Amino acid sequence: MILTPLNQAAIDDPEQRERQVANIPWKRAGEPWEVARLAVYLASADADYVSGQTFTIDGGLSMNIGQGA
Repeated sequence: MILTPLNQAAIDDPEQRERQVANIPWKRAGEPWEVARLAVYLASADADYVSGQTFTIDGGLSMNIGQGA
């Protein structure tokens, strides 16, 4: 969960947000700047040799898949 208008209900309701982040190992929602940093890196010359990669920015949530998350 990244705190953008797509997740406005969780932004507006702290109880809903807490329920949603319960399964995220980092125990918090992501911030847009955390995604933006990866986009800036990938658009930079520093990422010149990066190819065919999948980057998951989810605070570890995908590690919980299959474990009841």
